[in-house]
Order: sequence, then C-alpha cells, then structure tokens
Amino acid sequence: MNIKIIDGRKEKDFDGSTKILIDIFRSTTTIPLILYKGARFVIPVRTVTETRKLKNKNPEYLTSGERFGIRIPGFNYENSPYSIMNADLKDRILLFTSTNGIKVLFKIKEYPGDIYISSFINFSATYEAVKNLENISLIVSNRPDGKSDEDYIFANMFKEKLEGKNVNIEEYMNQIRESHGAKRLKIMGAAHDIESSLTLDIYNHRVIYQDEKIISI
Repeated sequence: MNIKIIDGRKEKDFDGSTKILIDIFRSTTTIPLILYKGARFVIPVRTVTETRKLKNKNPEYLTSGERFGIRIPGFNYENSPYSIMNADLKDRILLFTSTNGIKVLFKIKEYPGDIYISSFINFSATYEAVKNLENISLIVSNRPDGKSDEDYIFANMFKEKLEGKNVNIEEYMNQIRESHGAKRLKIMGAAHDIESSLTLDIYNHRVIYQDEKIISI
C-alpha cells in the first residue's frame, strides 16, 4: 500500500490515487454533518459571488460557508459543526463555500481518482471504504497563513491506521485539542467547534465528491 500525505495548498499536480480531503477545523467536519442532518447533497462552490448567483437562481437552496473564519453576510449557516448540529436540514440542498477545504477540492477534482471527505465524524466509514486500496493520498487543506497542524495530526493517525498500527484515537484528539488550530479557533470565538469536530463516528457513511456534488453513500 502506498500512502502519501500531501499539502493540498502547495501541491500543483496530483496523481490518480484515491484522495481523502482533510480539513478538520472545519469544512470536512461540517459537510458530513450537513448530510448527517438530512440534507440531500451539498454543492461546493468556489466563490461567494458564485454562491449568491446560484442562490438567486435556486431560492430553495440553503447557503453555508465562511471567509477567513467569518460567517458570510446573508448566508443561512456558517462553516460551523456546532451550529449545524442544531439545524434541521432534512431533504434540503446546501451551497457550501469555504476558505480552505473547498479551495483544495477544486484543485484535486481536476485529476482522476475518487475523492472522499473525511474527519472524525465519519472516520471509520472512510477507513472501511479505502483500507484495501493500493494508492491513497491524504490531502491536507492547510491555511493561507500557514500549516494546519490539526489536519496533519488527523492525516498521520489515518495513515498509521491504514498501515495496520495500533491507533489510540483519543491520544490524537488530545493532540488536536492542544494544537495551534484549536488555539486559533478559541481566539476567533469559535471554541465550541473544537469538540464538535472531535465527535467520533456519529455518521456511518462514506462522503464523496461526485458529479459536482458531495453526497453520502
């Protein structure tokens, strides 16, 4: 098995391996939670302007997202696992845009290979889906202002699990609680999203990008 951890922001070219997109704080946690709360699917959108245009054409769609951690004015939801936990999204369609995770998604979707959206929320479901594959790339979203250490912690945990090592998930969660990314969320006033992002396996479904949508299977 060939497993790579790749910086999704810096890397310019990607191969045909199966890709697992990781943005623990918060996109790849928020998106599975949206589906867990009953949404039909999520449409990732590159820009705020494009999101608004799609919303105007489809008033029944809901909007969710952020820019540099800040909720976008007029959007129904921010990019917040905590807020999504309390939302009723049954049978809804959500437009979703973010600073990091979606930016990287639009890079890797141009290359062959399945794309999984993963976090602690659906860790086991993702692991079961890919554990027997030969080539896997763990794509870390990172941030424009530097390394997202929380994403690398998760990616290393996933890699060790795939390699058959004995993984203590709680130890990795504790590392993330002490990470720079967690401190950053606290400074932003979003500390409530830390524990919401560290909820293990409440969604037992694979979440994939397919045909311009993010769906669960």
